[in-house]
Amino acid sequence: MCRATTFNRFRRLLKWKRKNLGYKQPIIIMAIILIVLVGIIEISMNISSGGSNRTSTALKSRYSSDETDYSDDESTSSSEESESSSSSSNNFSTDIKTSLANLKADISTMPKDNYDNIENSKLEKMYFDPTGANPSASSQISAAMNSLKNVQKLADDAKELANKPDSDYTQDDKNKLTNYSTVLNEYLLAFKDYATVTYQDKYTSEDPSTSQSDKQLLIDEMNTARSNWTDKKNQWLSQYNEIINQQ
Repeated sequence: MCRATTFNRFRRLLKWKRKNLGYKQPIIIMAIILIVLVGIIEISMNISSGGSNRTSTALKSRYSSDETDYSDDESTSSSEESESSSSSSNNFSTDIKTSLANLKADISTMPKDNYDNIENSKLEKMYFDPTGANPSASSQISAAMNSLKNVQKLADDAKELANKPDSDYTQDDKNKLTNYSTVLNEYLLAFKDYATVTYQDKYTSEDPSTSQSDKQLLIDEMNTARSNWTDKKNQWLSQYNEIINQQ
């Protein structure tokens, strides 16, 4: 009786264990599978992150290299443009003999003596009675204005001499031409100024009705303009003779 009771209890205990173990086994298996899956996901993420970092580093390195190459290209392009500009602005390729011949020809397009003739003819047109008492006053005024315009045109032409092509000269001769252009222009403008002052003041300074003090002011003004014209003309003549006599 005791053995049967003991045996029955054992069977009930065994049956209970089987029942409970059978209930918990799927949970344990699922937990294990979940842990394995989490581990696999973490490993995959680490591998992906490492690859991404390597790719990002490679891209950064390549971009940095591209920037360096682009910078080098810009530097090379800038250098080439600078050299090209320098070359085009210094195109003095003519030999010395040809350059000097060109220089002399350019400054003597109009003979030196012609300037004296221009001065005399222009000043003659400034000496007249501009009042209504002179029946020819209107036409003489027009002639005087035209003469002043002609002198201005000569001065403008003189300034343009500096724009002759560099290729026709050596650099030294081109510098001489540029200086000559400046002094010729200044001389002609000074002469135009003197001719204008003469046109405005001469008749009045010689009019008996003009007061002595006013006459003196007009004479002083003409003398100042004449002195400036003479100085500028001498500077031009000096440059002209120096170039023409150059061997």
